[in-house]
Amino acid sequence: MTTSGEGRRAPSFTRPYVLTGGRTRGRSDLPIEALVVTESRALARGAAPEVRAIVDLCTTPHSIVEIAAHLGLAIGVVRVLVGDLAEERTLAIGVTAPHRLDERVRTLERLLERVRDL
Repeated sequence: MTTSGEGRRAPSFTRPYVLTGGRTRGRSDLPIEALVVTESRALARGAAPEVRAIVDLCTTPHSIVEIAAHLGLAIGVVRVLVGDLAEERTLAIGVTAPHRLDERVRTLERLLERVRDL
């Protein structure tokens, strides 16, 4: 990836299947809203520019969908690359609030239904 004069990234000519080693899914199914942050900036020699860009971008937390948008990559590719980097402990993936919030909302809705039934 290269940066254009306006600060936007120019599209990469590397095919997505090359970046992911032909995989279309990561080992874990990461939600697109999962927050990702860099834990270690040490990368293997010869790491793809896209991988380096993800690590550099995530020095501040970003969701998977934000990473894809910022870097102009497909969400599926980002999921696979982020999953690989998380397994290497280069990135940390945070638990997203919506899952916990959804559970709390469902619990409160059930409670409200029971109160109405009284």
